[in-house]
Amino acid sequence: MSALGLLLVALMWSGAVWAGSALLMRLGPSPRLARSIWRAAAGLTLLPFLAAPLLPALPVTAAAPLPDVPALEPLFIQPGDALTAAPATALNLPDAAGLLAALLVLGWVVRFGLWLISQARLQALKSRALPARRPIGHWADVLDLRQTPDIRVIPAGAPFLAGIARPAIFVPAALIETPAARDILVHEMVHLKQGDLITRPLERLVADIFWFSPFAWGIRSALDYWREAVVDEKAVALTGDPIAYARALTRAARLARPAVSLPVAAFILKREGTLKMRLNLLLTDKPRSRRLGAATAILLACAAPLAIAQGLLIKGAAPTLSASLDYSHPVLDKAKLTSSFGERKHPVTGELKLHRGVDLAEEEGKPVYAPVAASVTRAEFSEGYGNFVELAAAAGTTLRFAQMKDMQVKPGDIVAPGAVLGTIGQTGQATGPHLHLEVWRGGEALDPESEKGLVLAETLRVMNGARPLAPLAPSAPASPASDAPPAPPTPCDKLGKALADQPAPPDWTARLEASRLANKAAGLSAGNLIPVTVTYPIPVYTAEAAAKGISGYCDVMFDLGADGKPANAIARCTNALFEASARDLPGARFQPVRNAEGKAIEAKGLLYPISFCIE
Repeated sequence: MSALGLLLVALMWSGAVWAGSALLMRLGPSPRLARSIWRAAAGLTLLPFLAAPLLPALPVTAAAPLPDVPALEPLFIQPGDALTAAPATALNLPDAAGLLAALLVLGWVVRFGLWLISQARLQALKSRALPARRPIGHWADVLDLRQTPDIRVIPAGAPFLAGIARPAIFVPAALIETPAARDILVHEMVHLKQGDLITRPLERLVADIFWFSPFAWGIRSALDYWREAVVDEKAVALTGDPIAYARALTRAARLARPAVSLPVAAFILKREGTLKMRLNLLLTDKPRSRRLGAATAILLACAAPLAIAQGLLIKGAAPTLSASLDYSHPVLDKAKLTSSFGERKHPVTGELKLHRGVDLAEEEGKPVYAPVAASVTRAEFSEGYGNFVELAAAAGTTLRFAQMKDMQVKPGDIVAPGAVLGTIGQTGQATGPHLHLEVWRGGEALDPESEKGLVLAETLRVMNGARPLAPLAPSAPASPASDAPPAPPTPCDKLGKALADQPAPPDWTARLEASRLANKAAGLSAGNLIPVTVTYPIPVYTAEAAAKGISGYCDVMFDLGADGKPANAIARCTNALFEASARDLPGARFQPVRNAEGKAIEAKGLLYPISFCIE
């Protein structure tokens, strides 16, 4: 769920919980029941967000995955200086969801900072406290305390209890020698008996987490008040003198100056009006509804499933997959468009083949973002695509992101615009790190550059030669009178011709002849010796060649085993920088050569061209 969605759910749910609790309070519960009601309110407010990670996601209707993906052709490597600016994209405003998420985190950081400041103030005050002797062992025995707390005197402020490992009661100097000291000490020991040193910080978390919700602050304020009211009731029951206890409260409130905030349960609450409410609760005897406890239990039983339902909403809610696509985030931060959608010349075989997507070159490890709200239908490895993620979006649209170094989503995930799908890599058939992006609709591949609203990259540069080749028109009969010059050869064509014009080394010629004789003896003709590619090799364009802007063309000779794997490869190239990469034929697989009986056998001396062309 987006940050805005979480914010709205938290506001509405905390408001509903607070309103239900406030309604119960109008029935006049006892202090203990009132505290239980507000504790339940705090728990119910947090429950959906705590339960969401443990709950199953809501079912999402996802588009059926497309058939197995076809093999991809290796990426053309082109120099960085052969760039043309891409058409200007619309101005992208800051992501509102990201700003809201940052604001939420900032609020939590501020809350944590304020807590650290209050802890520092508490420790400073405790360091100035002096030990005091008061006979409180009797009250400790009455309350069955495991450990009798120490008593410390502070210069001023409200009395409080602090210290989990070694509890101590801190009393202002102006009250330690007065009759009110007894009631104050009993009050703080009741806090200790009830475990408020531990429960109070936990109860107050509701406002720290939902700092943006006034209802969460209302729940926290009510918890603070009823915690003290419960202790007041128990302390008066122990001392047996509500009048004296009320005087102690009044005197402590009069002497306690407006102290700074401390992370403790102070004897006097800072909120105005609470003292009058506590005194009124102590000195009046109000009738209690006998059915209130049952009503509270029923409401809680109804509220718990609602909280779980909110957790399901948080877990499974995703941006609505509407009938229209709303692309709202670039796929990459920056990229170079190295190959567009359409017909292009295969970098190895020289054939014209349909390129079903676009190739966006960028540094390895850079994030790949979801451009639209969608569900993940596939996240797997494919021989041609490498690591790829497939998204099912609105209007029957499927997007594929291939060649990724790693994948950070899994099938069934719901992704929002801007979610990281993985990182740029070259795990499939590629000669450099890039993202291969496809858009499918109605079973047909579409041009991602023409997809309305889809931004390929925040900053996009187009390589010269990246645009697809135009479809070839039917050839007309040659006209003798035509003076039109022939189409100029491409750099790859020139390199291939240059290599063919070079005399072959003696060892190359000798191996060709030996291979011809061996193949003839095995019953193979020349027509059997054209390698049929199953998976194309992924040659490495060396860093030295790339730095110097050198292109190359190689012929590779190898023996092909009955399993379709090349072996014993040698290469001759226009430049020696490419020989090692061409000779390795990394990732290449071929159809086995078969004899007249159809049996796969070993063939010798097959030839395979590889180009390393910068166009």
